[in-house]
Amino acid sequence: MANPSFARLGSANTYDTARNNLMARQTQLVNTQQQLTSGKRVNTASDDPTAAAQAERALTRISRINTDQRALDAQRNAITQAESTLGDVSDALQNFRELVVNAGSGALSGAERKIIAGQLQGLRDEIFALSNRKDTNGQPLFGALASALTPFIGPQGTAPDY
Repeated sequence: MANPSFARLGSANTYDTARNNLMARQTQLVNTQQQLTSGKRVNTASDDPTAAAQAERALTRISRINTDQRALDAQRNAITQAESTLGDVSDALQNFRELVVNAGSGALSGAERKIIAGQLQGLRDEIFALSNRKDTNGQPLFGALASALTPFIGPQGTAPDY
C-alpha cells in the first residue's frame, strides 16, 4: 500500500504546477490582449529588447529623413527665388541695353540724355538691389556660403552732368 504522505506531497506538487501554469497562461493572455488593443507587437522594451532597439533606430532614421527633407525644401525654395531674381536682373539688363542704344542717338538733346542717365542709374540701383536680395533665412542669395555680408556694393559716386 502506498504511503499517504507521498500522496499528499504529489498532490500538492501537482496543484502548484497547475496553478503556476494557469498564472503563466493568464499573463500571456493579458499580454496578448494588450498587444491586440494597442496594435503593437512590442509595448515595452522588456517585451522584445531586439525589436525595441530596431524600432528606436527606425524612429531615429525617420527623424533624420524629415530633417533632411526640410533642408532640401529650403534649398529648393532658395534656388527658385534665385532663378526668379536672375530673371528680374535679366529684364533690367535688357532695359539697360535699350536705354544705352537710345542714348546713342544723335537726335537727343542734353536734357533727354540726362533723363536717360537718371533711368540708367535707377536700373543700376535696381540691379544692385536684386543682386543683394536675401532668402527666407535672411542670407544673401548670391553671397558666399554662410556669409551675411552684402555681396555687391555699387559705386558711391554721383552721376555725371551732361
